[in-house]
Amino acid sequence: MTTSTAASTTKSASRAWRGPMIDANRRALDFQKRAFDTTFDMMAQMQERREEAIVEWVEKSERIPAEAKSLVQEWTRLFQDGRSSYRAAVDSSFGLANSYLDSLAPQTTE
Repeated sequence: MTTSTAASTTKSASRAWRGPMIDANRRALDFQKRAFDTTFDMMAQMQERREEAIVEWVEKSERIPAEAKSLVQEWTRLFQDGRSSYRAAVDSSFGLANSYLDSLAPQTTE
């Protein structure tokens, strides 16, 4: 076998594995995305319930000054914004990973 034949055989062998490997990576990425979504949603629900309880307690408390009440409201808004930003960043990262896998997919010739 000549060098060029060995190189073409190796190249065609790697192409044969490329599709299944990309599919396996895509399935793993999909699993990780679903796991993240589930975990994030549960965490967000717990934080939202805690925030609601704190805001309700602060609003009903007569001993807490108005400045502290507005501080709690701002604190709650910042946490909500942070959660939204984090979720958007992770979703964007998963989108980039999927785009990368799409770019690796073997091109079909017609």
